[in-house]
Amino acid sequence: MERVHPVIVALDTDVLKALDVAKALRDEVAGYKIGWDLILEGGISIVSEISRYGSVVVDVKIADIPYISSRLIEKFIRRGACCVIVHGFLYPSNVNGEHVYVLAKMTVPTMYDYVWEKLLDEVEAVRGFVLPGNQPEAIKKAREKLGCKYRIIAPGIGAQGGRPGEAIEAGADFEIVGRYLLEDLSRVSHWDRLRPTCFTSP
Repeated sequence: MERVHPVIVALDTDVLKALDVAKALRDEVAGYKIGWDLILEGGISIVSEISRYGSVVVDVKIADIPYISSRLIEKFIRRGACCVIVHGFLYPSNVNGEHVYVLAKMTVPTMYDYVWEKLLDEVEAVRGFVLPGNQPEAIKKAREKLGCKYRIIAPGIGAQGGRPGEAIEAGADFEIVGRYLLEDLSRVSHWDRLRPTCFTSP
């Protein structure tokens, strides 16, 4: 198989289109992000269906006590997901582990803007962090803090202003791309010459 592009496709669309896109890009991208939109339409079984075509990151931004969070994560992992995104503001009561991505900063203004660096300094024993691809300066600062200890995945490419490749050049491993790719799958070629900064799998 040829080297895949350092892209996670955000399947924020209907079930039939999501399946078509996953099939079409199965050998070209690193994986897929599934959120509430697709799960509410297709049920939790959509995680299993999409995972046939690549790694699945479940993005339901879990925000609950560790007992509940762990139960939810386990359900998604059993269905074939590689990992799940949880809200970082729960620290120090957030769940951790090899399947957990911590949302540290969003692509739009939020209270995370005041605490994201503290989260990077203090949250440990997770798979990685979600940081905004439309703010490459934050990606660069995060990579300098983290080294290659944790993965960085970066949404906000295309429709939210991030340019293809900019987050990876700043230090991200994978860019999460939704509408920009869903509108034209051939745009995946924009990542032809790019490589993840530290990790080769989401």
